[in-house]
Formats: sequence, C-alpha cells, structure tokens
Amino acid sequence: MKQYSKKLFSIAMLCGTASLMASQPATNTTPSTDSVLPFLQFRSQGRNNARKLVGTTNAIDQYGAEGHYGTFFATLEYDRSFRPSRITKALFGDSLVETPQTTTTTTTTTTNTNNSCKKKCNNNQSIVISGTDLNTRGPREWMAENFLLPSSFKSTLTFDPLVQNVIFDLDFFMGFDRWVSGMYFRLYGPVVNNRTNLRVTENVIAAGGDSEEAPSYQAGFFAPGDVRSSQLYSNALQFFSGAALPGTIEQITVRPLAFAKMNGCGNKSKTGFAELRAELGWNFLRENYRFGLNIQTAAPTGTRPNAEFLLEPQVGNGKHWELGAGFTGAWTMWRSEDEDKHFDFVVEADVTHLFKAKQRRTFDLINKPDSRYMLAEKLTAVPTTTPPTTPPPVNASGFQFAGEYSPVANFSTRDVKVSIGVQGDVVAMFSYTCRGFSWDLGYNYWGMSHEKISLDTCNSDNNNNNCPANVPFAENTWALKGDASVYGTVGGTIIVPLGATESGATIYTGTNKAASSTTNPTLNGLTNPGINSPDEATITINGDSVPLVTLTEIPVSPTDPGTPQPIRTSVPPVFIKLTDFNIAGAEMRGMSNKIFTHFNYTWLERERWVPYVGFGASGEFGSHSDSDNCPNRTTTTPTTTNNCNKSGNHQSFGLSQWAVWVKGGVSFH
Repeated sequence: MKQYSKKLFSIAMLCGTASLMASQPATNTTPSTDSVLPFLQFRSQGRNNARKLVGTTNAIDQYGAEGHYGTFFATLEYDRSFRPSRITKALFGDSLVETPQTTTTTTTTTTNTNNSCKKKCNNNQSIVISGTDLNTRGPREWMAENFLLPSSFKSTLTFDPLVQNVIFDLDFFMGFDRWVSGMYFRLYGPVVNNRTNLRVTENVIAAGGDSEEAPSYQAGFFAPGDVRSSQLYSNALQFFSGAALPGTIEQITVRPLAFAKMNGCGNKSKTGFAELRAELGWNFLRENYRFGLNIQTAAPTGTRPNAEFLLEPQVGNGKHWELGAGFTGAWTMWRSEDEDKHFDFVVEADVTHLFKAKQRRTFDLINKPDSRYMLAEKLTAVPTTTPPTTPPPVNASGFQFAGEYSPVANFSTRDVKVSIGVQGDVVAMFSYTCRGFSWDLGYNYWGMSHEKISLDTCNSDNNNNNCPANVPFAENTWALKGDASVYGTVGGTIIVPLGATESGATIYTGTNKAASSTTNPTLNGLTNPGINSPDEATITINGDSVPLVTLTEIPVSPTDPGTPQPIRTSVPPVFIKLTDFNIAGAEMRGMSNKIFTHFNYTWLERERWVPYVGFGASGEFGSHSDSDNCPNRTTTTPTTTNNCNKSGNHQSFGLSQWAVWVKGGVSFH
C-alpha cells in the first residue's frame, strides 16, 4: 500500500505541475493596454478526450487478444455555458460599468429585439451610451454620436450571453493484434448544433428629442442642414443590429453596421460536422498496465468564421487542419482475486498543431478598445474643377468630406490567415469496475497557445481561383469623425465640406469638447478646436481668401445670441491606415479545467458482441485574463495616449460550460 500511495502522490504532483505550467501566461515584454477580443475562439466540440475515454477503458484494454477487436459507440451530449460576465468582459473590456440601481426622472422604457429574452443580473455589468449634451456623462460611457443617436440620448445595454451545443459524437476503435500486436486505428467526430445568443437588452433612459429651435444636431455637425431625432436611430440596438437608418439625411449616406453585429435576444445557430479526427497508434500491453503512442490528424469539416455577428455560432475548430501526437496509458492499481473488481488509473495527452486557416475577423484600432463601433467619415480628394456653389477649402491638404459615414467595423473586417502553434488536451482519470458496472472520475485540461493572425494579402486579381475576393483596403479614405463638424459656410449660402478628422477620438468621447471653452466662444466645440492639426478653413473668392464660419450661431454671452464663428479644418487630415488595425491585440490564447464523471454498465454475459451504456456529466471552468502589464492604465479612465498593446496582449479565454450526456456502444472481438 505504501508503494501505491507514493505512486498516486507522484501522479497527482505530475498532473498538478503540468496544469500549472500550462496555465502560465505567455511571456510578453511589451506592456499592454486593456484590450478586448472581437472574436472568441471556443474549444472545438470535437476536441474532448474526456468524452472519448469514459466508459470504454475495458473495451480497448484487451490484453492477450489474438485477433482483431474494437468498439463502436455514440454519445449524445448537451452543453450549456455559464459565467456569462466573463464572456461579456472578454468582448467589451473596460467599457463595462456597474449598472445604476436607480434611474432619472425621465420616463424609462425597455427595448428588446425579442420579447422572449429573459434579462438577468449578470453582475450588474452594462454598457452606458450617452450623448455629449448630457452634463452627467461618465468617463466610460460610449458616445451616442458614434451610433447616430440624438446628442441628449442615454441608455444602458445589459448582456447575458449564452452558448449551447447539442452534440452527437460517433467513435470507432479497432485493434489489429492479428497483424501487429498492440497496433490500433481510431476514427471519430461529432455532428454539432451550436447556438449563441448575446441576450442583450436595452434600457432607454432618455430618448433625446428635439424642437424647432433646438434640433438634435445643428447644421454642419453631421450634414449641411439640421438633423432631427426623427432622422436618427431611436435606440442603440437598431444601430448594433445592422438596421438601416430610419430617416433620410439630405446629401448624406450612412452605411449600416455590416459586421460584429449584436444579435439582440435571438439565437444564432449553425449545424455541421465539427471535424473528422483519426489516430494510428501502438499500445504496449501487459496484464496490469499499458502505454502507447499515436499520430493523429483532423480534417476541417466545420464552419468558417465570417465575422457577421459579435458572438457568432461555431462548429469545429475554425477550419484548421491539425497534425500531432498523443500518449495513452493505463495502470491497474488493484485487482480482486476473482478479477471481477479492479481499480485503474488512465491518462491520455494529445498535442496538435493547427495549420493556417482562412477566416474573416473584425479588428479594433490600436489603443482603442471597442473602436470597431466608432463612426468614421469618408474623405475624398478635392476636385480640380469646382462648381461656384461648392468651392473647396484652399488649405485642406487636398481632401474634403465626401458625405458618407460608416462604422469602423465595415472596413476593419478583413480576410486573414490564422494558425495556432500548439493545442493540448490532457485527461487523468480513475476508473472503478465491479463486474459489469464501472464508474469513471477524472480531470481534463485543455489549452491552446496564442493565435498568429496575418492579413490575407492575395486578391482576386492574380487569377488564382482559390484566392478570396478580399476587398483591398482604401488608403487615404476613412478617418475618425469623433465630434468634429464637417461643414463650414460663407454667408450661409456657400456650404463647404471640410477635411476635419479626430484620430484622438475614442468610443467614449471626441476631442472637440475637451478643447472647447465657455469663456472663449472661438473655442466652442462646433468650431473644431480639438481636431487633428487645426487650421483656419478658407476659400478663395475672386482671388481673395475668405474664412469659413460655422453654420450655427455661437452664443457670446447670456444676453448676446452670438454669431457664426471661424471654423477649422485639419491640415493635414489623419486617415485610418491598415497598420492601425489591432491585429496582434486580437490574438487570443485558450485554457480550461474540467472535472467529469461517468457511470457505465456492460452486459458481460454476451460473448462476441458486448453492448454497454452509460451516462455522465462534467463542469468546465474556462480562464479569462488580459495579461495587463500596462502601468499607465487605470480601471476608471480609458487609456488613449500610450502605445502599450501594439504587439498584442494575448488575452486568455476559455468557455465555462457544463455538460450532460448519454453514451452507448458495442465492443467486439
């Protein structure tokens, strides 16, 4: 017994050390700001050693077999995620705030895209959206202007995300002892229905109406004329679901959100075969123990990420081919004299490499978490011949507003190639057998190293039929709008598009409000004091340089309604570049720890064909960490000035889920 105790202690120490080493974050010498993961790569439904091993130990450990033997079984499993706040945190990071327990006196309404959505507490973590006209805005409230909502709008978005799987797993094991003692072949894979649901609900606190004297946005801010609330979205979920703008804004085109959409309270579902896995191995068998090695591969038969939805359904490993090796072992620690009872320890460890797979991913901008939802403006080169009614600014560095808006996600979504260096799946399990009854109890560790993402640079012009038609990124075209005014005027009759950009804007705020002053009317936010390289906007009329002014009167004092003030444009404007996409920051790692148990019964009275059936359950606890080593970031104020996360922070995320299953099959010899 002392020898058994020492061996058990050694095994426990070995498993614990392996798990601890695997869970350590990757070395990252470059500090990182808080970042988020626009895409979460779940553990493939086909990568589950615990499900593969339970209930089959006696069927595959057949010492002394002289011919072919094997087993075929099927498992019906249901998985359901828990810890929804960790999914929300991974997707949105520091944008989440404590949900207020009280509301303002403004009438509060709740807007859902599906009445069947059941709102839960989710640790009171929400996103607050508010317009810049509200004086009570917090530092982590998303700016309503980014989503074409009224400037006095306010609402909260609360999330309770859910991921579910229905899995039908098929597995075939064949031992070839007649040819080579200990050689075996295994082929397996599941049919999966995966459903995801953000379960997002919106509580509109202030709808943000307007009046004849005070429109939602005054002329020059969004368009040449005033913009009223009837022309804008009435709630944030309209924008995030990809709906078209309810009203028409004259001379303005607004592209609806096309990628990273929030699917409200409705399920998104995909069904397919996760991946087809195969093993060819050899076992060294003895009466009380075995150990073996195998080579294994996986053919990608699942779905490919397409980035349309933020929490999109996934079947399989993301379309990766896999190649690797595995180790298997079993040890009969105790056996009764009549050999009807025995106690075994079983271990299996698989390591595979996931080769490059073509996917479509959405990216934020570097140092701007959640910026995929920010509003960008399209600029165009100033025409060489200008109609007299729309002369361009002479000092706008050759660019002016083109009358078109788009969320950043619409062009930061790119075709990429993704590879994963190492994925590991380790099981350590105890199994007790008493005649036809057996009970398994074990631990499962799953982990994957951080992804490596590179842009898919090929395009449809190189006559390669296998090349995706990836739209080339348009340089010198898109820039962040923030809270910049985009039009100026001369005399209120000649309206001129500007080239004002705000590269310093974030999902939370623009740069003009911070630069404006109540004591100096020329620094009013509508005059663009905080834009990139602000310079007085002018046009040339009859050979004279004439300054442009705001389309709105700027109050000078409480008794003076004010007059239009000189307006600024960016010289030069700052465009969004391909290198601004935070590709490295979107590379995630994965890790989870699972405990599981399974009860099984085998009809031993059968001779050649021996059926068995069992049921089991598991609880899997996924990790979530952002490897935050950035010394300048705080939890209350978004970081916008440092450059911490250019090389990526390799966040770790694993889905937490519980599962129940029924497993049955037949062994033969």
